[in-house]
Amino acid sequence: MDNREVHDLTKAYLGDAVYGMYIRKYIVEDTPNIRADVAHKEANLLVSAKAQSHALLTLRESEFITEEEWDIARKARNKSSATRAKNASIKEYRNATGIEALIGDLFLSDKHKRIEEIMKEIYKQG
Repeated sequence: MDNREVHDLTKAYLGDAVYGMYIRKYIVEDTPNIRADVAHKEANLLVSAKAQSHALLTLRESEFITEEEWDIARKARNKSSATRAKNASIKEYRNATGIEALIGDLFLSDKHKRIEEIMKEIYKQG
């Protein structure tokens, strides 16, 4: 499949699920005895639009993501969506869409090692 055929917001839809799975995985690996309700609260903080926006901008600023990866995120964050974030600005929501689209694109390309690298960096940032 050619990823260029997949709509940017559809990549973000997929990337949202992958992003959340990695965050939850890292939480459980770091604290295996964690109760599910506590893990849920911690995960929600890290998968919020504000946290995802911060993650994208930090990855960009530190040059952790490539220009090609930034381009994927940039294009997606410039798309309009009917959905709006509850506790984030439109800019934060769009940045969050960008990082999700990047993760979705990498997932569709079977670049799981790169997803792991990016997600570990994001988790490390907190």
